[in-house]
Amino acid sequence: MATRALLLLPLLAWSCGGEDVEVLCADSACYTLHRDESSWKSAQERCKDNGGNLAPVGSAGEAARLRELLARADWAGPAWLGLALPRGHCVRPQEPLRGFSWVAGGAPGNFSEWASEPAVTCVSARCAALRPPGPHGPGGWADRACRSTLPAFLCKFSFQGMCGLLPLAGRGTVTYTAPFGVRSARLAAAPFGTLAEVECDSGRASAFAVCKGPLDGGGFAWHPPGPLCPVNCGRHNGGCQQLCLDVPGESPRCACRPGYVLAADMASCVPEDSCHPNPCQGSCRALPGGFECGCEPGYVLAADGRGCSDVDECESGPCQHQCHNFPGGFQCHCRPGYSSAGPAGHHCHDVDECAQPDACPQLCINIPGSFRCTCRPGFQRQPGGESCLDVDECLRDPCPGACRNFPGGYECLCPPGFLRDDDGHGCSPGDAIPSSIPQSSGIPPSASSTPQSSTIIPESSSIPQSSGIPRTARIPWTTSIPRTLGMPTAGLGVGSDEHSADGPRLLLYYIVGSLVAILLLLAFALALVACRKRAAKREKPPAKNAADNYCWVPEQPESCGERSTS
Repeated sequence: MATRALLLLPLLAWSCGGEDVEVLCADSACYTLHRDESSWKSAQERCKDNGGNLAPVGSAGEAARLRELLARADWAGPAWLGLALPRGHCVRPQEPLRGFSWVAGGAPGNFSEWASEPAVTCVSARCAALRPPGPHGPGGWADRACRSTLPAFLCKFSFQGMCGLLPLAGRGTVTYTAPFGVRSARLAAAPFGTLAEVECDSGRASAFAVCKGPLDGGGFAWHPPGPLCPVNCGRHNGGCQQLCLDVPGESPRCACRPGYVLAADMASCVPEDSCHPNPCQGSCRALPGGFECGCEPGYVLAADGRGCSDVDECESGPCQHQCHNFPGGFQCHCRPGYSSAGPAGHHCHDVDECAQPDACPQLCINIPGSFRCTCRPGFQRQPGGESCLDVDECLRDPCPGACRNFPGGYECLCPPGFLRDDDGHGCSPGDAIPSSIPQSSGIPPSASSTPQSSTIIPESSSIPQSSGIPRTARIPWTTSIPRTLGMPTAGLGVGSDEHSADGPRLLLYYIVGSLVAILLLLAFALALVACRKRAAKREKPPAKNAADNYCWVPEQPESCGERSTS
């Protein structure tokens, strides 16, 4: 909101305890400068006890008021503000307030006036102080430890409205007691609830007035309204600076010549100013025969030429991702996975989650706004989880012989006579093994090409010859056991220490396998014999009894059985 005409000039005042306090009021708020050594927490408690808070600085107009207050008080040292970073919160350099927040609450706003960048921290509480302009620089905000002490602090007290000067018809002295405990001998205006005590120069008894409101037509006024200390035009012009009007039936009053108007004391005259009192909601600029209203950045002049309406800056799309409008400004927000970037935080920069330790069990792939975990070759993702499990490649039987699995890969254990490939995933015949295996024949091979596994059997009479097959005298024949891939052959494996070490182990595997196969065949044969015996027993005919050797004949007469006597 635009800065209105100041309603209360900064004057030296005093509280009930005798503390020196400087006061400045504008619009509907008063600002005080307290010259007292205190920590940030102690200063905030002092302000809160009187109904206020440590002063915020939400706009350029408010910053100008505080600078003017320090200048009128001739104060060149730092003073606490209501800006703090709690412990456990991190400084965010990309934000206008750098992660700090106002103790009075409300929207953070985009206004900032850092004289130096705050120390980057996440573990200690930091508080801000206002440093006035001087030889060290233009002034502004500076952070420091909240436990440290400063010689002054600034408070802000907000009110519903203000009353102007208590009008006096004659000469007198007014002492104002503000609601926040400050007494002043002279004010240009006073906040709602202020008590005014009047002592007239004529020696009349003291009078009192209170700033009350709001009135029916709006605004605030003194009760009783005054003017107090009636004048007498016949004595010292009634105390008036220019004209004293003594109208029959009315109390004497002061007036001004054309081009001037009565000041707030109702006795002095000041040049006529169309901006006093301020007819605008924002700022007012006096023009010949009129005035012109203006508004602070973030507001636009209303249709009536006096009010100010908020501008929705988000309609112009100033933010890369999301925009939040609030009265007098706006704030940009980034989507998850991004952080604010740029001097005003309008742009968004992708956060590299993979830079964080332990983001993924093995491999991390950063993508815009997020990241993805993956596994190294030889591993696979656990179903429903993030961990990586080893893949047993040996289950696919990738080797011509034995296979050994290890985390992330496998290697082939080659039989004797074979060399492992460079990648360890295959076997190739060694240089000592001929490219072709000779077939059994009656023609003996040369000595240089005879494999070690071949056995030369000389012809002997003890070897029977099949009929029809002629014998060749004195020509030996060869019985060769062909070597198949994956089977160890006795005597092979020369040329590689690794292959020589694997040969006995593989030979043992093949012997044990052969024994197991023989035992299985024997068990099968025994089971077959047992089954046949059981079947034969079921088919055996039942045993015959003695009656089976007889036949029955019909019964004959006894005469048939008698022997003939003839």
